[in-house]
Amino acid sequence: MSDEFFPAVLGTRQRWLAGVGGIGLGFGGPFALSVLLLATSGDPLFVILPLPFLGTLWMIQGMAPAGYTLDENGVGLERRWLRRVIPYAAIGEVDRQPRAVGGLGGVGLNGLFGAHGLRWNPRTGRHYLFIANTLDLVWLRTAGGLIALSPERPDAFVAELSRRRAAARRDAAT
Repeated sequence: MSDEFFPAVLGTRQRWLAGVGGIGLGFGGPFALSVLLLATSGDPLFVILPLPFLGTLWMIQGMAPAGYTLDENGVGLERRWLRRVIPYAAIGEVDRQPRAVGGLGGVGLNGLFGAHGLRWNPRTGRHYLFIANTLDLVWLRTAGGLIALSPERPDAFVAELSRRRAAARRDAAT
């Protein structure tokens, strides 16, 4: 079985947050301020003012969801750094039922390039988000709780995941 990759594409709201909020204000504002301070004071030290903001943006995008790979080991939660794999045997159920996402974020990031990390709210309970948009979510039920994913083609993702889980169960039985 070959690996199949499903990208996690930013939704419209997340694109506005990343473009205007993250890049525009997070880097453009400090850059404009550094140019203004350099022009008024002549001190070249102000040239490095935007670098910490740019470094922060770089770190945030490195942890953001990039997509999902279905391979021989399980579902790979892909990001630029720190890939995570959920074995097929650990997935009890897969569904597309609409649920409330977010809530109290004990650990994780929201908004800029997607959302990832543990959350809790009274309607869904404890869940882990690894999403780039909030539309067409796929939910995996595991022993550790619910995991929300946002593949670009959710129906194709669910069909292929179901096929691979069934194959993994057959292989484990033999």
